[in-house]
Amino acid sequence: MNIKYTTCMRCGKDIYYGNAYVTITRNIEQANYELTKNREEITVIDSSEIITFCGVCGNLFDADTIGNIINAIPGNNRVIEN
Repeated sequence: MNIKYTTCMRCGKDIYYGNAYVTITRNIEQANYELTKNREEITVIDSSEIITFCGVCGNLFDADTIGNIINAIPGNNRVIEN
């Protein structure tokens, strides 16, 4: 399909519907556990896309490195290890 969806914010390449792409997104979520269904459910309260990359640019980034960069931002941060 050759209908443009968006543009890579790093290299400017067009991203078309059906193409893989990478986003960094800020979600506000609420986790619940449904006893009657014996499963967890996540409700997304709000979601905003911070940046979008084409597959090539997005795959240049390592999720752990991005997490370390975010945790290095000064502020009242407490790092929680999983």
